[in-house]
Amino acid sequence: MRRELYSELRTIYETTAAKPNTFRQTIKLGDLVDGQILRKAVDRTMERYPYFRVRLVMEGDVPVFEDNPSPVPVIHTNHQTVLGSEQTSGHLLCFCYWKNRLHIDAYHGLTDGGGIAPLLKTLLYYYCSDFYEVKLSHADIRLSDDVVSQAEWDDPAVKPVDQRKRGLIKKWDFPAFQLADAGIANVTAEGIVLNMRIPERAFMEFNISNDGSPATIVSLLLARTIKALHPDAPLPVVIAMCVNQRRALRAPMAHQSLVGDVRLPFTERMRKLPFHVQATCFRGMVTLQSDDDIVLDDIRDYQSLMAQLKTMDSSSERKAYCAARMEEFSRCVTATVSYVGKANLGDAEQFILENNVMPSTALPSAYTPLTIELSAIGGYFFLNFVQMFHEEDYFSMFVRQFRKNNIEYDVLNVTEARFPFVELPL
Repeated sequence: MRRELYSELRTIYETTAAKPNTFRQTIKLGDLVDGQILRKAVDRTMERYPYFRVRLVMEGDVPVFEDNPSPVPVIHTNHQTVLGSEQTSGHLLCFCYWKNRLHIDAYHGLTDGGGIAPLLKTLLYYYCSDFYEVKLSHADIRLSDDVVSQAEWDDPAVKPVDQRKRGLIKKWDFPAFQLADAGIANVTAEGIVLNMRIPERAFMEFNISNDGSPATIVSLLLARTIKALHPDAPLPVVIAMCVNQRRALRAPMAHQSLVGDVRLPFTERMRKLPFHVQATCFRGMVTLQSDDDIVLDDIRDYQSLMAQLKTMDSSSERKAYCAARMEEFSRCVTATVSYVGKANLGDAEQFILENNVMPSTALPSAYTPLTIELSAIGGYFFLNFVQMFHEEDYFSMFVRQFRKNNIEYDVLNVTEARFPFVELPL
């Protein structure tokens, strides 16, 4: 089955070797992963998600998805994979396992954290049911014999958006402080991930007492970290916080990658305020910019981009245009924070020790080489500090912010960044 693309095209045209637009979600289980049981669970799971069983092909100069008859790969490795390649039989999604860790590798042109979440619940339901030989509840879990709703297939970004409400709130789009210009972060193509575990209840109490939310407070802690290391920075520190666009689009079941952002400048005036007032400032910015009408501005801009791309004659021209557009955006941002929310994995959650997300959005470039991914499961937040440089000054200062504010935490480990690569036929 051939499928024309819309939301996916921006990501496809923005993808480069340096910016693969991929992510790896890692589930740490209490027992070693059984490869045979995982293979069976993946096959049953993928029966339920036909829109993920695809490969990218070119029809002339236009990329489209078509059904991929090869099984979605299950690979016994802890290393980086190459999605869309011979290694994955052209699939843009694959599953890897190593010891007691299960990795889900995905391309952002296929989906995002919100789109992959239902699949992950299905997979763990089948895997844990068989591995532990227990009967788990399948409430709120999509099963292989379900009828796939049209609402899962449809791309909500195609629908017309009211243009009268454009530009109600203007995002920060001025130059921001860049870590690579600061003399501490020597940006490299090889990154590292520093993993933290934060008790959920205590952190939520801290958030509420400071008029914040998990993502808002983490964004503030990161902004304070960078400003503390660069008190005389000539430009403001600006944190981009990711926003799920499905709510504004009234499309909770859409599988496409539907991620926008709010931008949080940490100004010199804010720096002089008490912590709880700084948190209120950030919360106010988030509230304004995450309003449905404001989020839809990203969709309006994307629809304008799609119209512009249609006027171009070749994929190379479209790629160059999107690359320049992304460079312009990146100069307005210092670092990124993304909170994928609580995992809510049902009965399978009792067998899971950690949930970690590792994106490739911390770019090995001069712009945004630092991203924090936050998730929650089993009474803890798991924070992944993903940096495309080896120096640990920023993480050390970030941890100091936790100590200064009496926030409980553990540093679990430091690992090499192993997000997937991708090969596209453009």
